[in-house]
Amino acid sequence: MKGFSALTEKPWLALPDGQLALDPGSGTPPAQIALRFLLMVISIAFVLIFVTFLTRSQYPDFQALAGEPWLPFNQSPRLWATTAVLVAASLAMHWARHSIKAGRPDGVMLGISVGGFLALVFIMAQWTTWNYLTNLGYGINENSANSYFYLFTGLHALHLFGGVVALVRVFIRIGKGYSLEQVAIAVKACTTYWHYLLGLWLLLFFLLTRSPETYAIIAAACGLG
Repeated sequence: MKGFSALTEKPWLALPDGQLALDPGSGTPPAQIALRFLLMVISIAFVLIFVTFLTRSQYPDFQALAGEPWLPFNQSPRLWATTAVLVAASLAMHWARHSIKAGRPDGVMLGISVGGFLALVFIMAQWTTWNYLTNLGYGINENSANSYFYLFTGLHALHLFGGVVALVRVFIRIGKGYSLEQVAIAVKACTTYWHYLLGLWLLLFFLLTRSPETYAIIAAACGLG
């Protein structure tokens, strides 16, 4: 029961009294244990979807969104732009974490404000990309490749939005006068989460903009061809 309670801790939130309790066995804050568990679960879920995607890509009716000049992601400036936004959001969160170490509350507030705002901009940019594809005739049910694109990017955006909600709670705590020590674990956890989602997005970007030939090579390498 003790281990289960550690895993169910909300990873972004400091304890109510501001004390960062440690697991006596490991010396690791329960919030960090919960965050690691959360990232592990997300990773496993995406890996399983990756496997089904690669398997499905080897069927004749699978029409990739990139490869030929007329396909929407043969050139992908929209995805490059959204990637730049997410990189900037991750850098802002890194600045907030650095400001915690430097003892600068204004830097922390600025970093998490910019990081959260850019995350919302990224989500809105994804929405415009979905509308762009739909208007071109690449609806969610038109082709299995389309379905996977909406699934991957939708799940990623959902996880990012969840991070924004947690970040707002941290922002409110700082506004109420919590000390940097009281929110340090939360800010560090949010920063780790942002970096993780950036890395996940880069992987999705690579996967979703490949040609059928590349999918065949990856599938063969994974024993799925």
